[in-house]
Amino acid sequence: MLEIPGLPLSEQETRFVLFPDGVLGRMVVGAGLDPELPEGAKFVTEEVYEELRAVMREQHDTRVAEMLAAEKDARRQQYEDLVAAKIPEATARALSGHGGPLDDDTALAGGR
Repeated sequence: MLEIPGLPLSEQETRFVLFPDGVLGRMVVGAGLDPELPEGAKFVTEEVYEELRAVMREQHDTRVAEMLAAEKDARRQQYEDLVAAKIPEATARALSGHGGPLDDDTALAGGR
């Protein structure tokens, strides 16, 4: 909010918004003011906002885990293909990354 010297600041409140594409927003506005929202966007309660954020975080974590598993499988397949092509095991591991630190699940998950 713009601060103008000599003008008292109004109380502020946080408003939570759900946009039509599923994006969540949070804004601080003057108490009692209803900002104009884009078409299809609507105000939601903080509880709804937090519930939707939790669902989004869970979906994100699931997607990241799927991507990491797919990457690990791809490295393993590349390693197996290189070994089948008579590439020495150490070289195949170095080229594919299979069996290295990226295959340590705790390293990928940030130690979680």
